[in-house]
Amino acid sequence: MQKYLDLSRHRWEEIQLSLSSLIGLSLFIYDPSKRRPCTPVANEPLPCDLVHQTEKEIVCQNALAQQVELAIQTEQISFSKCQADLNYFVIPIHLSNEIRYALIGGRIYYHEDEYAQFKLKAAQWGISAEQISGPLETALLGTEAQLREAARHLQVISTALLDNIYRRGQYQTKAVHLATLLNVANQIKNIPNISDIHNTLLNTLGILFDLKSACIFQQVKKQGLYRAVAAFGEKKDQLDHSEALLDLLFQKTSGNESFVFNDVTYDLLKSKFPPDVTSCYLFPLYQGRYAKTVLAIFDTLLTLDEIAMITSFCNQAGAAIENVDLQNQLSEQRNIILALSNLTLMTDSPLYLHHLHNNILEQTLQLLQAEQGSLMVLDEDKNELSVKAMKGINRPVYEMFNTRPGEGIAGLVYKTGVPLLVQDLRQDPRIQQAAKPRYRTSSFLSVPLKLRNRIIGVINLADKITGEVFSEEDLQLLQAVGSYISIAIERSELYEKTEELKRISITDPLTGLLNRRYFQERLTEEIERSRRHRIPVSLMMVDIDNFKAFNDHYGHPGGDEILILLGQALRNYIRAIDVAARYGGEEFTIILPQTNKEDARIIAERVCKEIERNETLQKKHSDLMRLTVSIGLATFPDDAETFEELIRNADRALYQAKLQGKNRVVTFNNEHFSSNT
Repeated sequence: MQKYLDLSRHRWEEIQLSLSSLIGLSLFIYDPSKRRPCTPVANEPLPCDLVHQTEKEIVCQNALAQQVELAIQTEQISFSKCQADLNYFVIPIHLSNEIRYALIGGRIYYHEDEYAQFKLKAAQWGISAEQISGPLETALLGTEAQLREAARHLQVISTALLDNIYRRGQYQTKAVHLATLLNVANQIKNIPNISDIHNTLLNTLGILFDLKSACIFQQVKKQGLYRAVAAFGEKKDQLDHSEALLDLLFQKTSGNESFVFNDVTYDLLKSKFPPDVTSCYLFPLYQGRYAKTVLAIFDTLLTLDEIAMITSFCNQAGAAIENVDLQNQLSEQRNIILALSNLTLMTDSPLYLHHLHNNILEQTLQLLQAEQGSLMVLDEDKNELSVKAMKGINRPVYEMFNTRPGEGIAGLVYKTGVPLLVQDLRQDPRIQQAAKPRYRTSSFLSVPLKLRNRIIGVINLADKITGEVFSEEDLQLLQAVGSYISIAIERSELYEKTEELKRISITDPLTGLLNRRYFQERLTEEIERSRRHRIPVSLMMVDIDNFKAFNDHYGHPGGDEILILLGQALRNYIRAIDVAARYGGEEFTIILPQTNKEDARIIAERVCKEIERNETLQKKHSDLMRLTVSIGLATFPDDAETFEELIRNADRALYQAKLQGKNRVVTFNNEHFSSNT
């Protein structure tokens, strides 16, 4: 009975490196009987390498041995953290009662704090700061969910492959091949990603049948042209992303065969395979919505039994790919429904225009599965179509395409009101221009946005994600949502105009602060809130000292400038919750919610001093006198029982500030002001 596996004879290191590159994680096989790795580590991270050079190496190895023992005893994947604070997993591999291995992988940080913790410990272990001075590598950063998902997939693939290597060494029989293929085929059904299925298929067949080279090709739109999407073996680098004319080989058969074989040098060269390819098998995998997928095996002669097994396995893998493809189709349909729903909601919930335009374009691109697009709306003042949103082109470039009605493609669509579907920009007689280099394909859509009897803009889409041309169905769908887009734009424009009118109605046109009417509404609200919650609210009355002298000296324009600058200063010197307003003339008010008299006085004193120190205010009028303010302060409910009384008492305190010499704060006090009265 075989007691060990000679993994080097079965090209396991190549497979291990391929798997490591596929998932972007470190990998190696561990022999628990010898308490050491039995394959070189693929993609060992720097922190591990540094720890191995210190006295912590033995601690690290002992901890790893314990985790391996735990995984083997429980027959469950074990997750742990090493001395370098790297997260890793241990996958138990049970080949027989005598032969057990563990696949160790991962070695990533879940967050940068773990890397920082390792750096602190490294200094204590004699690792210099220069050795780990660089930032955390992207490859060493991941999530727990990613690590667990990778471990689950690796358990399926590695167990099947190692089990096959073991069984080949024992029996080398057809039954073992079939069992392995059946096992992997069953596992493939649970792989949610087509690319992962491709790689699993190649690695499984490559090891099982000792293939020299293999590749999976997918048909592209150009007739007969296929592009490599996954590769395995000696010619992996040559085959990756290569293109071939497989239809030339398919045409050499009657069409009834389940596979194609060709070893004619001329045919192989004409099909654009690497020049040193000596033979090729083609096994159809899946005929999907847009393309046909084919497995190609190079430079390997297969028996009839092996061909039959590979054909059956490809059929099962094709069914798994079809299932994933159907799931992707359902996901796309859900995205389309979501995009339609979002576009519909935009007509009911107006957004500010700078958000709306981008949202409209984003949802429309998702709906039509397009990569590039622009939304253009008529600027009535300039009488031009202005680009309001775009995707796929830099804004400075796109803004060059603002055009007048009748000019260019979008201008023509706007002027005529007729939608335009172009499937080949270079050959369409309606378009008097060459295909733009910024577009990946020569097909696009341009649809007018109509609102009742007028056109308000144009939406343009280009470059379908699938590489296909736009169809009549695409045009009809875009026209259908065009009315929703037009309504959403109109409602948002009306909404913004309403908001602007509201803003104008509550603000002072000169200073931009709130006006007196709105100030009174806000103060009433704050007093009511104060009554309900028993919290104080304070009021500051602010008046510019000697304003008449400034006005007489500089004239009304100069006086207005002082009022504007003071309004700006007040906004800068108060808190976010405070409310500043122009009360009238040179007098301002500031509401201080949830603020008692002591805190309000501190704020008022700061405002008074900051205005006196404000260089912009002082330099403007240094030839006359320093610009200062006087402030009167009153607090509800301490100083007043009503809205009117609070304003009156704050004004009385302001009057006292003027009498006491100006440029100061006076706080209303019932006893003091009563005696003066």
